[in-house]
Amino acid sequence: MDIKIETNINRVVKQLNIIERQQIPFAASVAINETLGMGRTKGKGLDGVLGREMNKRLDRPMKRTTKAFYRKAANKKKLDGTLGFFDWASEFMKFLVFGGTRTTGKNIPVPFKQNARLNQYGNITGKKSGLIKKKSQFFGNIGGVDGVFERAKKDIKPKLIIGFKKSVNYKPIFPFYEIAGRYIGFTFPKKFNEALAKALRGAR
Repeated sequence: MDIKIETNINRVVKQLNIIERQQIPFAASVAINETLGMGRTKGKGLDGVLGREMNKRLDRPMKRTTKAFYRKAANKKKLDGTLGFFDWASEFMKFLVFGGTRTTGKNIPVPFKQNARLNQYGNITGKKSGLIKKKSQFFGNIGGVDGVFERAKKDIKPKLIIGFKKSVNYKPIFPFYEIAGRYIGFTFPKKFNEALAKALRGAR
């Protein structure tokens, strides 16, 4: 899942003088890279915008997720640049972008929010070390529900902490491509004009 900026700059070049033609590829590559957030603009381009929008739209995303972008820079010979999620982030972000049903072939633990102990990001605490944390907790099926339960006082029904599901359905809640498209459409022309003007001043 990624965004790529390409240009039709070759059509424009035909209408320019020799000096302008020489500087166009360099200016276009600078504009692409700065728009995506590379080099000195890292965190200040599209990468930064997407990170801020994730904080606004998603439920307590981890900081490393809001910065989980790989980059492929443009240069004057290859006028396209790419910004996308690393594979590990794309595995779950794709459901937030496109929606869909997640299946793993195994039980998927889903916390029962009223009872489960969650970390600051809303995830199950210490999940990697196991779901059972106390002697009073156990795996079971009560009322047709599979999950982790916790015993309370005698004669009180155990409470569900974590339920198990074979699949989890997601609705699209993060408009990745819409956010990127608006930002690129607004930012790239400005970055290109600035880069070209600077390059022309240096060439004269």
